[in-house]
Amino acid sequence: MLPLIIDETQDTPQVILDNQQNQYWFRGTSIPENTKKFYEPIFVWIAEYVKQPNKETILNFKMKYFNTSSTKSLLDIMDSFKEIARQGNPLIINWYFHEEDEDMYEAGVGFSKMVRFPFNYIKY
Repeated sequence: MLPLIIDETQDTPQVILDNQQNQYWFRGTSIPENTKKFYEPIFVWIAEYVKQPNKETILNFKMKYFNTSSTKSLLDIMDSFKEIARQGNPLIINWYFHEEDEDMYEAGVGFSKMVRFPFNYIKY
């Protein structure tokens, strides 16, 4: 399976989905003009990955900001990855937040509750 790597722009996050290197990252700002179009290839990649996941998957989010439409896509990404845990494979979700950004911490707590999956909260 080929990695999916999307470079960060002013409006879109860096995305690294690389099962060969065991790297799964979403970093930066997510305010794409067309959220569905931006996230579509990501959902396609995840759908293939969950069919044969690695022995352990560590999913990392280090978001600076995201808009309302991105919230739904991020939630769906987390829920899609959760299929790995449903299959009995280890899944870890790390939520990074700047130590002075209480809102981003709270966003992570909210996502964790919505997907009903525990997160690790990591200050930087």
